[in-house]
Amino acid sequence: MIITDDEVKNLPVPVSANRVHYDETVRGFGVRITAKGVRAFVLNYRARDGKERRFTIGRWPDWKTTSARAEAKRLRQAVDRGEDPMAAIHAARSETKVRKGAETFAEAVADYVTREQKGRRQNATAGEVQKILLRACAGWLSRPVAEIDGRDIRALVEAIRDGDDDAAPRPYLAVKTHALLSGFFGWCAEPGVEKVKASPMIGLRKPWKGEEARDRVFNDDELRALWQASDEISGTAGAYLKVLLLTGKRKIALAAMRWREIDGSGFWTPPADNRLRRRTKRLHAVPLPRLALAAIEPLRPPADATDASPFVFRGRVRGTHMDPGTPFQRTVQAASGVDDFFPHACRHTVETRMAELGIAPHVRDLILDHAPARGSGSGYDHHHYGPEMRDALERWAGHIERLVTPGEVVAFPGRGR
Repeated sequence: MIITDDEVKNLPVPVSANRVHYDETVRGFGVRITAKGVRAFVLNYRARDGKERRFTIGRWPDWKTTSARAEAKRLRQAVDRGEDPMAAIHAARSETKVRKGAETFAEAVADYVTREQKGRRQNATAGEVQKILLRACAGWLSRPVAEIDGRDIRALVEAIRDGDDDAAPRPYLAVKTHALLSGFFGWCAEPGVEKVKASPMIGLRKPWKGEEARDRVFNDDELRALWQASDEISGTAGAYLKVLLLTGKRKIALAAMRWREIDGSGFWTPPADNRLRRRTKRLHAVPLPRLALAAIEPLRPPADATDASPFVFRGRVRGTHMDPGTPFQRTVQAASGVDDFFPHACRHTVETRMAELGIAPHVRDLILDHAPARGSGSGYDHHHYGPEMRDALERWAGHIERLVTPGEVVAFPGRGR
């Protein structure tokens, strides 16, 4: 018979087993009706492996007879070409299942931070790397990491660079995001990791060429303004800014300072890690100047405190340390009027201004946690230079103290003592 919509509607419902009524015009095309009265168009065919297949085209009346017959003809032609419609459907379903279970961008970033940033590199700013990646790429968190391509990345970093009606242009953040994604996807493509076949960052240039070298050094007026801003900000953030200006320590290392790491003589000894011995980004024990100790003393918890934080600069969440990120930076900029303040500039300032004070290079290297550039001699020198570092830091703190003391006439000492 030639199947029509009226005939499909009037087909009798079988008592038990399903029944198929075949069409005369397309070989293997018919309508199946179940014991519950459900009617659906099907195509029976023999695959290349010799097995019989039944492909369900769709239910009636969602599918009309004319459309179902046309689809059956198309499928029949595919079978005649040696294709297997049912195999294609199973393959597509398997691929969808894999995609649903694929590692997401957020999961891959967490793995990257744990295994690479913390595990191999021992990066003290690993948490900041994770935070920037997750915030900047918030739209990708649930996407399979293997699906993100160069077009996605270019669109993202250019949007950060240019801004829109809701967000100001942030070219520096665009460059930073580009750099972090480059490291992340490079790791994802490494042998043994293989989260992606190849890094989508290959050939993708920086989104902005206007980035200047971050070699900012604060002059005396700016130092005075920053110190006064620390008093205005007060609390944990204000004390942190003062110690940052006085020591030039890396911002995350300083933020993670713990009370138990400071001894009775004011020496701060960060936790040692022998795996970092060959790295330049090390942490040396340094004597905190009196001005720095005075700045943090109000933060010391009472001896009987039950919720005392182990960190000198405690964070908002219990058990964490302060986050010296963008909000802190903007707070300092607003309070001081130093519009281009950023924490790393304090390191440039301490290094440069200590050089003007005549502090020896190897002492400055120790204070700023650099490996002394002395060639082979540094390997034989086991002197800890505690007195020399204390003298250097007190001289630098003395200069800042004279800057901020009302009525004090400041004459910078220059290169002599």
